[in-house]
Amino acid sequence: MLPSQILIRPRRHVSATVIRSSSSYARKPASRAATKKRLKDESSQIEANVSFLLPTTLVAPPLWRYPRQPSKFVHMLWLHLKARFDAFKSLVGFKVMSAPKAPMSRPKFKAQRASAIPTAKALHVQMSEAFAAGDRETLRSICSTELHRSLVEAIDARPRGVRTEWELVKYDKTWYYPRLADWRIAIFPRRTGGMMTVKQAVVSISSVQRLARYDDTKGGVKIEGSERVRHMLEHIVLQADINDKTYEHGPWRLWGTIPESTYESYLQELADSQVAFAED
Repeated sequence: MLPSQILIRPRRHVSATVIRSSSSYARKPASRAATKKRLKDESSQIEANVSFLLPTTLVAPPLWRYPRQPSKFVHMLWLHLKARFDAFKSLVGFKVMSAPKAPMSRPKFKAQRASAIPTAKALHVQMSEAFAAGDRETLRSICSTELHRSLVEAIDARPRGVRTEWELVKYDKTWYYPRLADWRIAIFPRRTGGMMTVKQAVVSISSVQRLARYDDTKGGVKIEGSERVRHMLEHIVLQADINDKTYEHGPWRLWGTIPESTYESYLQELADSQVAFAED
């Protein structure tokens, strides 16, 4: 049993605004492919330094936000369970692949799912503080290439002499968050030849964050109206490459954030993935 070799379809990065939220780093999926030709053209543009959101990634809403229509409610629940089962099959298959040929040998690959939540929390704080401070090198070390580029562009767009301060006030709704919303592994072909394996986790974090700006040209006075305290629910995407020989994974990197899936958006995602498979 092998994990599905998924044709990765690029989801291009959308530049973050200077102050979108208390952690301005959302990466939204690009517009849905309108034709098979566009999917084929996009898939041919895969580059080694470009990261992609794995197809059919699902951030399922809580049950109380499922569609109210009974048939859609049941179908959404089935889609959620099926996505979990498919991800589990891929994980088991990859573990089998990583096991030495000797009888009764243990798999080399360690999923380390339990590390996703604390890692996401730590990187979320580290990234937000670095973005506020304009620390480009820290952002480079923990973010994907596209996310780093977007955040640096936002930093460079700030008025000269304006300093930003970010603070995590507290974690919110701790009875439900943080939680591991999605975890999956995928193998896909490199444009330069060979195969590449990526593991991806989506961690949902609810928090209260404070953001303020100060004008250092006026003695560090707080800019009037700049302070904001917000309740944020963020679905943070982490990705890590897996070595195809040792089956060890590299460091988790922040890909960005994605919105919660809706019934309609996930059906469209599944339809787009089927088109991509047909063109592969």
